Formats: sequence, structure tokens, C-alpha cells
Amino acid sequence: MPLHPQAAAFLEHLSQLRMPPLESVGVPAVRELMGGLRQVQGEPEPVAAITETRVPGPEGSLPVRVYQPSARPGPRPLMVFFHGGGWIAGDVELVDRPLRKLANACGAVVASVEYRRAPETQFPGPAEDAYAAIAALAERAEDLGADPARLVVAGESAGGNLAAAACLMSRDRGGPAIAAQLLICPSLAPEADSPFVSYRRYATGYLNTRAAMAHFWDLYLASPQDAAHPYAAPLLAEEHTGLPPALILVAEYDPLRDEATAYGHYLRTSGVPGAVRRYDGALHVFFLMCESAAASRARADITAWLHDRFPAEGVAPSRAS
Repeated sequence: MPLHPQAAAFLEHLSQLRMPPLESVGVPAVRELMGGLRQVQGEPEPVAAITETRVPGPEGSLPVRVYQPSARPGPRPLMVFFHGGGWIAGDVELVDRPLRKLANACGAVVASVEYRRAPETQFPGPAEDAYAAIAALAERAEDLGADPARLVVAGESAGGNLAAAACLMSRDRGGPAIAAQLLICPSLAPEADSPFVSYRRYATGYLNTRAAMAHFWDLYLASPQDAAHPYAAPLLAEEHTGLPPALILVAEYDPLRDEATAYGHYLRTSGVPGAVRRYDGALHVFFLMCESAAASRARADITAWLHDRFPAEGVAPSRAS
């Protein structure tokens, strides 16, 4: 499919701003540039309530912003969400407006976690933060107005990497019990020697570039050996059995598209439901462009998938997922 007009207009806007390649500037500049994405997110959608809290992490407490969705009957999932930004940028503010819309759309209590970022904290620090936050929030699910049996771990881009890694950690460490995982344009294996076509086809020209991913991985990993660790690169795990059912969202114009699609295949061949939804004409950052058509479709797909995974009492799932 051709690039969607909304995505093309966004890239033209960046061109007019003379935005430098993300791999060509320092970490502070990347953080500032990523924060600028909030300008294309529209007005914040009201939710029932927002609470700022903290949970214990490996090296100190971690900030968490909790979104209570518009009221609706029945038990609500708890979705623990990790923002993107190449492990070096992004924060809860970057995903504030997308998560307001998502909470209202799907009816989940959404807990947005602020984890330590690279290069100040390299692997495994952010992954351990993610796991610790999930464990702590799972214990507080009822206090947050959610059903502890409906725990969903989610993330976008580098946050999708952390979500997938935390699911592996939870499996290997005996809990907490994660009922489902939502991975949005996740980075699941290092860029170096990637065999996937999308890494070549969309290497340049679509904001998230191959060079940028190489730069982000270099800043995230503390040593070359870490590149093969399954908690850093979940795609490379020897076993994908025993993981939570997954919904994986991919953008057509994204170097990471094919590795995320492959992860869904690996899950399915391991006996784990792994649904993949592709958004034709979309960029890697489509979920953050929360007023876009692709983001709207994604929220509808997430809502339908969650309702299938967690049907109301007495209601059978509508389809396999």
C-alpha cells in the first residue's frame, strides 16, 4: 500500500522542520525530539480519573500514572504499559494522550510505568524495572479497581521489547501470572545482521531508520554478549512456550515490521495464540499519532481482542484470537 496521506503529511512536516536523523544527535536532543511528537496528538481526552503513584523497583521506586476509564459494567483488566523511545527517550507524557484514548476505548485500567532509561541505565536495568513494576502492580490490581486475573502487559516500540521480555521473565521466575501481552511495533532483536526484508526496504525515509535502531541498541546493551540474551532480544529466546497470548500490532513502513510478525509466528508454533495486525500505509509511530486513522483502528482491534480474551460472564468469545 502507498504511504497513508496522514503519514505522508507527518513526514513532510518533519522535513519542513529540518528534523535531524535520530542517530546523528546526542541523547538529550533525541529526548527533546521525541517529546515533540506530543504536538501531533490532539487534545487530551477526559478519563474517569488519573492517579500518580509509585512502585518499588530494583534501584528505587518507579513512577506510575494510572488511568481509570469511563465507567462500564463488569470486571476490568489491568494493563501495565511501557512507553517507547529506543530505551533512551520517551516518558509517561509521550503516551499520555494515546493511553487516555485507549483506556476509554477498551475499558481497562491502564498503568503507565516510568522505567530507567539508557545510557544511564543499560540492559538489564530497564527490563528488570519492567518486571518489578508488573509484579508490584499485579498485587495492587484490586486496589486499582481491576481484576488481578486479567493482567495485561503492553508496550510500544522499545516498551514492546520490555513487555515481551517481562513476559519471559515472569514465565521463567514463576509469576506474576500474566493473562495477555500487547506488543505495538516492538523491537525484538538487534539490528545487526537482521535477516528481515523490512530492515532493508524501510531502512531510511520513514523516521524510524535502520541506523537509528543500531544506535539505540548500542546505547541499550552494556556488552556485545547481551545482544543474544532473551531478555534483551525476546525473538532469540530458545523457547516461546508457556508465554501469554499476544496481540502484535505492526506498521507497514517500519524496519521492525517483519521481526514483530515473525514473533507472532514463533508464538503460534509454540502453541501460544499470537495474533498479528498490520496497518497498511502506517509509520512506526502510528500509535503515538493518536488522532490518525491507523491509531483509531488499532484501538478498535485492541478492544475487540481484549473482549475476546476476557468475555463478560456468560458470554462466549466471538472468535479465535
